[in-house]
Amino acid sequence: MQISLLRSSTVRQLASRRFASTTAESASQAASQATSKAQDAAKQTAAKAQDAAIAAASKLMSAASGLGNSLGKVGGRTGQLIKGVESLIPPAIYYAKVAKELSKLVFNGQNMSPPNIETFQKTFSPIINKLKNPRALIDSASTSPTLQPAFILARLKAFTPQEYAQAGVLTAEVIGFYTVGKMIGRRKIVGYRGGNNDHH
Repeated sequence: MQISLLRSSTVRQLASRRFASTTAESASQAASQATSKAQDAAKQTAAKAQDAAIAAASKLMSAASGLGNSLGKVGGRTGQLIKGVESLIPPAIYYAKVAKELSKLVFNGQNMSPPNIETFQKTFSPIINKLKNPRALIDSASTSPTLQPAFILARLKAFTPQEYAQAGVLTAEVIGFYTVGKMIGRRKIVGYRGGNNDHH
């Protein structure tokens, strides 16, 4: 009888261990299945959202191209103006991106940060208040002592030779950049395209 009790208690312990390991395994399998189902559902939702975004973007692009086609059919000066504006859009986007990246480099290189709101308001509120009342701005400009001819002449007489040299260099730089800009704009060093025969 003791042997049967021993066997039955041993069998029970083994069975309980077996069932315990089976339930733990089934719980971990259920958890992994639930995780994989959740991941699949998330992937499907993301795919549906991406498909919807692509469909919306394609509809928007087709509408924009339809608008562009209808505007492209406009003739005369208006059509030329529209085509000119359309030709300026890609370079404008490109240079905006270049300016953005360049400003990022400058800000990161100089450890700069944008001003907080309080500093911004403190700096620009007087300017905005003066622009709201232009008559007061004109009156203050006409009565300002720094804009009187006598003050300007006295300031010019007080210049040192070094300040005159700095002003000369700055003036030469401005004229040089202006001249180079004109050359780039004309795409020619001297004169404009078309020659002078058009003005006879």
